[in-house]
Amino acid sequence: MRLFDVDNYDGDPFVNEQAREEMRLRLEKSLSELNAQIMKLRSKYDEVTAKSKEYFEQVVEALISGDEERASIYAEEIAEIKRLASILVKTQLVLEQVKLRLETILEVSEVIGLVVPLLSLIAEVGDEVAEVAPDTAKNLQELAAYIENFSNVSSINELRVNIVQEMDEEARKILEEAQKAAAERVRQSFPDVPKLSEEEKLVYAYISSTNSEIDLKKCARELGIDVKQVKEILEKLEEKGLIELVG
Repeated sequence: MRLFDVDNYDGDPFVNEQAREEMRLRLEKSLSELNAQIMKLRSKYDEVTAKSKEYFEQVVEALISGDEERASIYAEEIAEIKRLASILVKTQLVLEQVKLRLETILEVSEVIGLVVPLLSLIAEVGDEVAEVAPDTAKNLQELAAYIENFSNVSSINELRVNIVQEMDEEARKILEEAQKAAAERVRQSFPDVPKLSEEEKLVYAYISSTNSEIDLKKCARELGIDVKQVKEILEKLEEKGLIELVG
């Protein structure tokens, strides 16, 4: 069964009202599907972020107890989660760009021809989408097939070809920007796995053993460390994302 029935239309479907209406309805359906998939990606990102924080705590506990092997295992899992999170964010950002383009096309029906360059975005992100969101990949493939079938029966003139070439370049820029934005968001959400000195392990273990604010002098006395050194260690622990200093 053909996605677009060429025999039912005369001339260029880009200017045929019935064809344009059919395309508009298909784009609305795709827009609804994209919204749902973007929400799923956001939810999935929140899940992997929470899992990473859980593993991060396991790494710290293992380091404190001197179990380097267990710490290494959890650290490797965090690295894999960060890779997945980066793909999730990049995919989400690119899908949001596709969503915005669909919304623009639907709002300004006169530029329905700009639906063709969407093929560039869809093709570029397809493989990565399939890895983390196969339903999204399927929906995009169906939309791409529909757009391609729609455009193949039209008399694309030189101006439209130029637009497609320009949009191909825009697609590459969008993907590059999405990659940078994804890397920055993941960097902020996933602190580096810490490497602790023996003194840092002692102080962190001391902090973990108390449920109240610590007394620096008492901590220094019980651990046999200078007060000034304790302060420096606390600052380093905060830099590594293990504690948050107040005041």
